[in-house]
Order: sequence, then structure tokens, then C-alpha cells
Amino acid sequence: MARIAMAHEADATPEYKLKSAFIYNFATFIDWPEKTGKTLTLCVAAPQAEMEYFSSLEGKPVGDMTVAVRHLEEGISAEGCRILFVAESESDGFDDWLSEVGDEQVLTVTESEKWLKKGVMIALLLQDKRIVFDVNMAAAKEVGVVINSKLLRLAHKVYGLEAPDEVPANKPMDKPAADKLTMDKSTQ
Repeated sequence: MARIAMAHEADATPEYKLKSAFIYNFATFIDWPEKTGKTLTLCVAAPQAEMEYFSSLEGKPVGDMTVAVRHLEEGISAEGCRILFVAESESDGFDDWLSEVGDEQVLTVTESEKWLKKGVMIALLLQDKRIVFDVNMAAAKEVGVVINSKLLRLAHKVYGLEAPDEVPANKPMDKPAADKLTMDKSTQ
């Protein structure tokens, strides 16, 4: 099974090389619906200079699927994407892409915590020269994206989990509470 380090030093390896690896590993922790088919399309809106790292994911396996990578620029449709990553530098078109994927089962990833409030599922963040990620479970549940509890255990913050002792959407929960909830889910 693929592994993700909860945080990784961003100094030694180029930032987008690490982020592309995180996104690939995120894909392995999603229960993709059968209708996804044999191709898992990763749509990336990132600076052209950074696309080589994402392009290196082309053809890699995720379960029974193979990754296909598309470079998005403002004005290009996000139709058919199963994973949508938008770098902060490319966020001008983000509202359009997010509304395009709408209620589809698309894993949305960005580099800004503020986008979690707009329905993004994962925010990749630089914190003290390390890459960490926050997860918005409410956004994932809303469109039927099922994130494996193992990924939630690695997240820096998890928002929008529902449980007997419910945590309000977009409020971080402490690690022990998140671990309890994810362990309970993994035994179901």
C-alpha cells in the first residue's frame, strides 16, 4: 500500500515534485466509484515550469486504473477530471473549474486553506518548511468522495467529520478525537 509522510521537508526536493507525489498518494486512498473507468484523469493548473513533476505521474497505476495528466489553463474545461489540483498561482480560474466539476465525484486539491471553505477537499500547505495537508470531509461527503481513514490519520487537520460527538464543519478537531473517529470507521 502507498504511504504518505504526514509532513515532508520541502528543502531537499523541489516543492512541486513533493506535491505531485502527495497527490498521487492521495489517489490511492480514495475509494473510486466503478464509473471512473480505467483512466484516472488528474487535471493540473500549475505553472508550466512545474508540470514536469505532474507529467511524471502519467501511466502510473492507481488500483485498476491508470493516471492520465491534463494541464489546465484559464478557459480550459475541467470536464472529465477525477482529481483537480489548482496551484495558488493559478487560482484565477478556480471558481470556474470548481463549479464545472460541481456534484461530480472529483477529488479537489489546492494550496490554500481558504479554499477549504469553498468546497475543496484537500489543501496542501507549506508550514515551517514542511508540506502538510488539511482535509475537508464535509466537502468530500457532499459529492460522494470516500476518503480512506488511513489518509485522515495523516492529515494535519480534519474538518467536517460527523460523529456521535459531532465536530462542526470547518472546525479542526484534536488528533485524539480524529484518531478515535477514523479508527471507528476503519472497523466498520
